[in-house]
Amino acid sequence: MYNPYIWLMSFGHMVVDTAQGVLPIITPLLADKLNLTFFQVGIIALASTFSSAIIQPVLGVLSDRHNISWLMPLGLFLSGFGLALTGMINSYGLLLLAVMLSGIGVAGYHPEGSKLTYLVSDEAKAGASMSIFSVGGNLGLGIGPVFATFLLGFSGLDSIYGVVFPGLFAALVFLYLLPRFNKILRAHLQKEKTEKIEDKEIGEGKTQTIDSHKEKTRKSSLFFLLLYVAVRSWVHAGLVYFIPFYFPAFKNIAEPEYLVSIFLIAGVIGTLLGGPFSDRFGGRKGLVISMIVSVLSVYPFIHLSGFFVPVFAFIAGTALVSTFSVTVVYGQRLLPDNIGLASGLVLGFAVGMGSIGVSVLGVIADHFGLPLVMNILGFLPAAGIVVALVLPDDRGEFK
Repeated sequence: MYNPYIWLMSFGHMVVDTAQGVLPIITPLLADKLNLTFFQVGIIALASTFSSAIIQPVLGVLSDRHNISWLMPLGLFLSGFGLALTGMINSYGLLLLAVMLSGIGVAGYHPEGSKLTYLVSDEAKAGASMSIFSVGGNLGLGIGPVFATFLLGFSGLDSIYGVVFPGLFAALVFLYLLPRFNKILRAHLQKEKTEKIEDKEIGEGKTQTIDSHKEKTRKSSLFFLLLYVAVRSWVHAGLVYFIPFYFPAFKNIAEPEYLVSIFLIAGVIGTLLGGPFSDRFGGRKGLVISMIVSVLSVYPFIHLSGFFVPVFAFIAGTALVSTFSVTVVYGQRLLPDNIGLASGLVLGFAVGMGSIGVSVLGVIADHFGLPLVMNILGFLPAAGIVVALVLPDDRGEFK
């Protein structure tokens, strides 16, 4: 049995990430409305992911020091509210501000949601519990394109304001349960203080050589973990944002939205498989296998046609996202005394670094064409394999 709060956190994760699934679908309409270049489209992706990412480590540090659980309901509301404004805007600058407001809402939810999930999880099921939390986000990303298509069917961008309602409902639920969240967090803080006092008493008189070595190992491992997540995010975000442009122009697929949904929803399957796999065989093995399968699936997805396109879209989406929960738990084990910071780094900063790649790819697309960009995305997972092989075994080497 899993703690019911894990499922609730997963529900909130689904709602907050639905907004992120909506944005790629409305981006072509916004680009047409405002006459944007591919580079400007990339900046929209950057504004969304960077605002939802770069602030997360900061919020993670604050989360480790203070109780800021109120950010969860606030984040749930802002994630939809910011996107609701995009249909009313006629300026590129204001569009970026609205997208960033939505991103800030996403940033507000993730560190606290993943932290609470970690605190109520059994250690032996940490990967599986984080998978449940992550599945919510994957579902939200997958539902987003369908939800966007549904809303746009009423009156185009003028009806996109409907994206605010799921976040508003979820925010009210979380506000009602906020006292219970605070009780869990207070119990954790008290337990943490007690353990620190006991560790100090036990550790008196021991040398610091081993601790110093462990600290260096953790820092180098954290660097490579963030690099891995950045590579994964570059491939994932690049495909999500450029599928709607590439397949109509070069593969004669008039409505590529279904491919985006297949690709994103496949991440749910990947997450469900990845967490338990890491609990049994170790996170590093999961990271390596994920990128191997990605190399073997992304390139065919781009170049084949007919029946094989959705099949390889599903395989690629499953493989890429299978390590989402794995990397979160890996980071939390690297920084056991700062799980808020670890969550913010893995879920936020590293993802933001990957989103920079979307803007770079936009520049390449403007100058050399989309086919080159898609080929780059096809081969990039090979770099992820190399990075994963450098990481230590998370089940023992850095504990």
